Amino acid sequence: MLRGSTGSSVLARGVSTLVVIRGNSASGKSTVAAATQRRFARGRCVVIPQDVVRRQMVREADRSGGFNIELIEHIAALCLSRGLVVIVEGILDARRYGAMLERLAAAARAALFYSFDLTFEETLLRHAGRPQSATIPESQMALWFHGWQPLSFVGETRIESNWTVEDTVDRICRDIRAARRSGGVRSSERA
Repeated sequence: MLRGSTGSSVLARGVSTLVVIRGNSASGKSTVAAATQRRFARGRCVVIPQDVVRRQMVREADRSGGFNIELIEHIAALCLSRGLVVIVEGILDARRYGAMLERLAAAARAALFYSFDLTFEETLLRHAGRPQSATIPESQMALWFHGWQPLSFVGETRIESNWTVEDTVDRICRDIRAARRSGGVRSSERA
């Protein structure tokens, strides 16, 4: 359940909500996902970071048909079946992860999609403030950068460089509240 500013519960249990946060490396996905999760009571929102599943749990390269894609889907589906808010965050390349994300969206009562739309220069500025900047050079960041890469099955809310973390989290939480109160909405159904 989402906590209001007084800590009171404002959402009913049982309306599974999928939130997908995509973007290039260093865009702020993990920060936004963690800050969004903190707005919920313990045990009501789960964050599934693509990097943790792929790089730490499975230790595999990011490739089409990778086991991590199936594992992310199964973890998310289980959490959705429990009526939780499920945040899947990562680069989530549209070509490799798009079909899985589409299946998850179909399984959720509400599915909300957000994607950071930042220039390479902006991602480098954000990367410079992270501990990983000491070990991940600009040349590697350039290889990972793919620009705006929309999903074919849904309209994503674009998160631009002028959105603060707080602005982004506020927007996501407002959208979750609205979706759960109405019994479910898809990102593409919002104007």
